[in-house]
Amino acid sequence: MKATSKFLSEEEYLAQMKTGALLNPRIDSTFKALFTQPTEESRNALHSFLEAATERKIRSVELTANEAPEAFVGQRGVSYDILCIFDDGQPANLEMMAFNQKYDYGKRAEYQVARLETTYLRKGDTWEKAPKVYQITVLDFVYDKTSNEPVSRYAMRTKDNRTLSDNLNVIFIELPKAIGLEDRIGQNTALENWAIFLKDADNPEKTGVIKKLTEMEAGLMNAKQSLSSISENQDLWVAQYRQEIMERDYNSSMSAAKSEGIAIGEERGRSEAKLEAARNFLRENVPEEVIARCTGLPLDTVKQLSKN
Repeated sequence: MKATSKFLSEEEYLAQMKTGALLNPRIDSTFKALFTQPTEESRNALHSFLEAATERKIRSVELTANEAPEAFVGQRGVSYDILCIFDDGQPANLEMMAFNQKYDYGKRAEYQVARLETTYLRKGDTWEKAPKVYQITVLDFVYDKTSNEPVSRYAMRTKDNRTLSDNLNVIFIELPKAIGLEDRIGQNTALENWAIFLKDADNPEKTGVIKKLTEMEAGLMNAKQSLSSISENQDLWVAQYRQEIMERDYNSSMSAAKSEGIAIGEERGRSEAKLEAARNFLRENVPEEVIARCTGLPLDTVKQLSKN
């Protein structure tokens, strides 16, 4: 994501639109717009991405309401980014996480996919009609530090890899891990090539890579066309500017909180050291007043330690 510090104002930032620059597809608003326009290229891009993510052929895709119904008063709500229904009734939710807000993304994804499952099975349906559901999340940060793979597919399995029903499917695409994939575009999976596109489509230094991708796969060509089209929308540039400002401010506040936490931790460490030193002095029968002067602890605190 571009650093906003080099832009003096919103007006200067928006001037990029007139230079032919492309919006950042890793921004939530751009990601949604890329796949949900009432255009052929947008629909084709969505279809291609879903087939790559689910590893299945899809005849048709329908966009639907983004709010999951609540089963009881007080149930935590779910708002989906791009909720789709396939021709066979199976649903999938797509979302972009532009920056790490320190959520428990694993539990969040499990909750979302479980809500998808409970939404589309009707009263009286047999269990065989329970749909296969997909929660597909693109992350512009590293979630799983134990693996270098950009694509992770999660499902309910035993330790020896036997599946339960294969109905609940969570797919994470971690874009920072896509570095290096551009050197083997012809050997990548379709979803790995999508990861390259989403990571670099707006980077002017990667136009050659994006050109190679779009020449290989029609869905990626449609995605590039859709991105070019929506990049003429000033409202989306405003949304991008504001999200980048929000990310900058969030990271700044987190950094300040971390620094404050370190300072508090260091102070607590110093206090514990003083208390331990006072206890040692007391064992050696050093006068309480002397201990207070040497450690800097209040005399009352030293007297309390002496009683204990």
